[in-house]
Amino acid sequence: MTGNIADNHILFLYFDIMKMRSLRVLSYLVLIFCLFTPIAGNPLVAQVSNGGAIATNDFVEYHKLKLRSVESASSSSKTSESTDLTFTPLSAVENNLATNLNSHWVWSENTLDIIDSYSPFLFRTKKSALIDEVKILLQVNSKGSLMGFEVLSDVDKGLYERIDYVLRKLPDCKPVPGFDTYGVETFELIIQK
Repeated sequence: MTGNIADNHILFLYFDIMKMRSLRVLSYLVLIFCLFTPIAGNPLVAQVSNGGAIATNDFVEYHKLKLRSVESASSSSKTSESTDLTFTPLSAVENNLATNLNSHWVWSENTLDIIDSYSPFLFRTKKSALIDEVKILLQVNSKGSLMGFEVLSDVDKGLYERIDYVLRKLPDCKPVPGFDTYGVETFELIIQK
Protein backbone atom coordinates (compact mmCIF):
# COMPACT_ATOMS: atom_id res chain seq x y z
CA MET A 1 0.00 0.00 0.00
CA THR A 2 2.83 2.42 0.74
CA GLY A 3 4.34 1.69 -2.67
CA ASN A 4 1.02 2.64 -4.24
CA ILE A 5 1.00 6.02 -2.45
CA ALA A 6 4.58 6.69 -3.53
CA ASP A 7 3.67 5.83 -7.11
CA ASN A 8 0.70 8.25 -6.91
CA HIS A 9 2.96 11.04 -5.60
CA ILE A 10 5.43 10.44 -8.41
CA LEU A 11 2.58 10.44 -10.90
CA PHE A 12 1.17 13.73 -9.51
CA LEU A 13 4.66 15.24 -9.52
CA TYR A 14 5.07 14.20 -13.16
CA PHE A 15 1.73 15.85 -14.09
CA ASP A 16 2.70 19.01 -12.18
CA ILE A 17 5.97 19.21 -14.12
CA MET A 18 4.11 18.72 -17.40
CA LYS A 19 1.61 21.44 -16.47
CA MET A 20 4.49 23.81 -15.67
CA ARG A 21 6.15 23.05 -19.01
CA SER A 22 2.89 23.51 -20.92
CA LEU A 23 2.20 26.79 -19.10
CA ARG A 24 5.71 27.98 -19.87
CA VAL A 25 5.29 27.03 -23.54
CA LEU A 26 1.88 28.70 -23.59
CA SER A 27 3.28 31.89 -22.06
CA TYR A 28 6.06 31.93 -24.68
CA LEU A 29 3.48 31.55 -27.44
CA VAL A 30 1.39 34.40 -26.04
CA LEU A 31 4.49 36.59 -25.78
CA ILE A 32 5.49 35.83 -29.37
CA PHE A 33 1.94 36.48 -30.57
CA CYS A 34 1.88 39.86 -28.78
CA LEU A 35 5.25 40.88 -30.16
CA PHE A 36 4.41 40.12 -33.77
CA THR A 37 0.78 41.20 -33.88
CA PRO A 38 0.33 44.85 -34.88
CA ILE A 39 -1.70 46.95 -32.53
CA ALA A 40 -4.67 48.39 -34.43
CA GLY A 41 -5.61 51.43 -32.42
CA ASN A 42 -7.54 54.48 -33.45
CA PRO A 43 -5.63 57.77 -33.63
CA LEU A 44 -6.81 60.40 -31.19
CA VAL A 45 -6.90 63.35 -33.55
CA ALA A 46 -8.64 63.88 -36.86
CA GLN A 47 -5.64 64.38 -39.08
CA VAL A 48 -4.35 63.71 -42.55
CA SER A 49 -0.70 63.87 -43.52
CA ASN A 50 -0.87 67.68 -43.64
CA GLY A 51 -2.33 67.83 -40.12
CA GLY A 52 -5.87 68.70 -41.14
CA ALA A 53 -9.25 67.06 -40.89
CA ILE A 54 -10.70 65.31 -43.92
CA ALA A 55 -13.49 67.28 -45.55
CA THR A 56 -15.78 65.75 -48.17
CA ASN A 57 -18.97 67.46 -49.29
CA ASP A 58 -18.59 70.02 -46.49
CA PHE A 59 -18.38 67.22 -43.93
CA VAL A 60 -15.46 66.75 -41.59
CA GLU A 61 -14.99 63.02 -41.07
CA TYR A 62 -13.48 61.42 -37.99
CA HIS A 63 -13.60 57.63 -37.67
CA LYS A 64 -17.34 56.86 -37.82
CA LEU A 65 -18.46 60.48 -37.40
CA LYS A 66 -19.30 63.23 -39.85
CA LEU A 67 -19.78 66.87 -38.87
CA ARG A 68 -20.68 69.94 -40.89
CA SER A 69 -22.05 73.41 -40.38
CA VAL A 70 -25.51 73.53 -41.93
CA GLU A 71 -26.83 76.92 -41.05
CA SER A 72 -25.53 80.30 -40.03
CA ALA A 73 -27.60 82.41 -37.74
CA SER A 74 -29.58 85.24 -39.22
CA SER A 75 -28.68 88.81 -38.32
CA SER A 76 -31.77 89.06 -36.09
CA SER A 77 -30.54 86.26 -33.80
CA LYS A 78 -28.78 87.07 -30.58
CA THR A 79 -25.05 87.51 -31.08
CA SER A 80 -22.04 88.03 -28.86
CA GLU A 81 -19.37 90.61 -29.52
CA SER A 82 -15.80 89.40 -29.72
CA THR A 83 -15.00 91.50 -26.64
CA ASP A 84 -17.57 89.51 -24.61
CA LEU A 85 -15.92 86.14 -25.23
CA THR A 86 -12.84 84.48 -23.81
CA PHE A 87 -10.45 83.35 -26.50
CA THR A 88 -8.09 80.44 -25.97
CA PRO A 89 -5.39 79.45 -28.43
CA LEU A 90 -6.59 76.93 -31.01
CA SER A 91 -4.54 73.85 -31.81
CA ALA A 92 -3.60 73.05 -35.42
CA VAL A 93 -6.40 70.47 -35.56
CA GLU A 94 -8.95 72.98 -34.22
CA ASN A 95 -7.80 75.63 -36.73
CA ASN A 96 -8.18 73.15 -39.57
CA LEU A 97 -11.57 72.02 -38.24
CA ALA A 98 -12.81 75.63 -38.12
CA THR A 99 -11.59 76.23 -41.68
CA ASN A 100 -13.22 73.06 -43.01
CA LEU A 101 -16.50 73.78 -41.21
CA ASN A 102 -16.39 77.43 -42.31
CA SER A 103 -17.63 78.43 -38.90
CA HIS A 104 -16.93 81.02 -36.24
CA TRP A 105 -17.32 78.26 -33.61
CA VAL A 106 -15.05 75.24 -33.37
CA TRP A 107 -15.44 72.10 -31.31
CA SER A 108 -12.42 71.38 -29.13
CA GLU A 109 -9.95 68.84 -30.42
CA ASN A 110 -11.17 66.00 -28.21
CA THR A 111 -14.92 66.48 -28.82
CA LEU A 112 -15.12 64.14 -31.80
CA ASP A 113 -13.06 61.58 -29.91
CA ILE A 114 -15.50 61.78 -26.98
CA ILE A 115 -18.49 61.18 -29.25
CA ASP A 116 -16.70 58.37 -31.11
CA SER A 117 -15.80 56.64 -27.85
CA TYR A 118 -19.51 56.55 -26.88
CA SER A 119 -20.58 54.91 -30.17
CA PRO A 120 -20.72 51.36 -28.70
CA PHE A 121 -22.81 52.75 -25.83
CA LEU A 122 -25.26 54.39 -28.24
CA PHE A 123 -25.79 51.28 -30.39
CA ARG A 124 -25.77 48.71 -27.57
CA THR A 125 -29.38 47.46 -27.63
CA LYS A 126 -31.02 45.15 -30.16
CA LYS A 127 -33.22 47.94 -31.52
CA SER A 128 -30.40 50.46 -31.88
CA ALA A 129 -28.08 47.82 -33.38
CA LEU A 130 -30.44 47.68 -36.38
CA ILE A 131 -29.76 51.37 -37.12
CA ASP A 132 -26.77 52.12 -39.35
CA GLU A 133 -26.41 55.81 -38.55
CA VAL A 134 -28.01 58.60 -36.56
CA LYS A 135 -28.32 62.17 -37.86
CA ILE A 136 -28.47 64.92 -35.26
CA LEU A 137 -28.73 68.69 -35.54
CA LEU A 138 -26.75 70.47 -32.81
CA GLN A 139 -27.52 74.10 -32.07
CA VAL A 140 -24.79 76.22 -30.48
CA ASN A 141 -25.78 79.51 -28.84
CA SER A 142 -23.98 82.84 -29.08
CA LYS A 143 -21.72 81.90 -26.14
CA GLY A 144 -20.56 78.59 -27.67
CA SER A 145 -22.68 76.31 -25.49
CA LEU A 146 -24.79 73.51 -26.91
CA MET A 147 -28.32 74.75 -26.34
CA GLY A 148 -30.34 72.09 -28.11
CA PHE A 149 -30.39 69.18 -30.47
CA GLU A 150 -32.80 67.44 -32.81
CA VAL A 151 -32.50 63.80 -33.85
CA LEU A 152 -33.41 63.53 -37.54
CA SER A 153 -33.24 59.72 -37.68
CA ASP A 154 -36.00 57.41 -36.52
CA VAL A 155 -34.80 56.23 -33.09
CA ASP A 156 -36.41 54.61 -30.07
CA LYS A 157 -36.71 56.29 -26.68
CA GLY A 158 -33.67 54.49 -25.25
CA LEU A 159 -31.34 55.60 -28.05
CA TYR A 160 -32.69 59.15 -27.82
CA GLU A 161 -31.92 59.22 -24.08
CA ARG A 162 -28.41 57.82 -24.64
CA ILE A 163 -27.76 60.50 -27.30
CA ASP A 164 -28.97 63.14 -24.82
CA TYR A 165 -26.60 61.73 -22.18
CA VAL A 166 -23.59 61.82 -24.55
CA LEU A 167 -24.32 65.34 -25.79
CA ARG A 168 -24.44 66.63 -22.22
CA LYS A 169 -20.84 65.44 -21.82
CA LEU A 170 -19.55 67.63 -24.66
CA PRO A 171 -17.43 70.69 -23.91
CA ASP A 172 -18.47 74.12 -25.15
CA CYS A 173 -17.32 75.33 -28.55
CA LYS A 174 -14.42 77.73 -28.77
CA PRO A 175 -14.74 81.03 -30.64
CA VAL A 176 -12.54 81.25 -33.71
CA PRO A 177 -10.51 84.48 -33.70
CA GLY A 178 -11.10 86.96 -36.49
CA PHE A 179 -14.86 87.50 -36.35
CA ASP A 180 -16.62 90.64 -35.06
CA THR A 181 -19.74 88.85 -33.81
CA TYR A 182 -20.51 85.29 -32.81
CA GLY A 183 -24.06 84.06 -33.24
CA VAL A 184 -26.15 80.94 -33.08
CA GLU A 185 -24.99 78.17 -35.38
CA THR A 186 -26.33 74.73 -36.27
CA PHE A 187 -24.17 71.70 -36.99
CA GLU A 188 -25.21 68.37 -38.46
CA LEU A 189 -23.62 65.36 -36.78
CA ILE A 190 -23.83 61.87 -38.26
CA ILE A 191 -22.82 58.99 -35.99
CA GLN A 192 -22.35 55.69 -37.82
CA LYS A 193 -22.46 52.31 -36.13
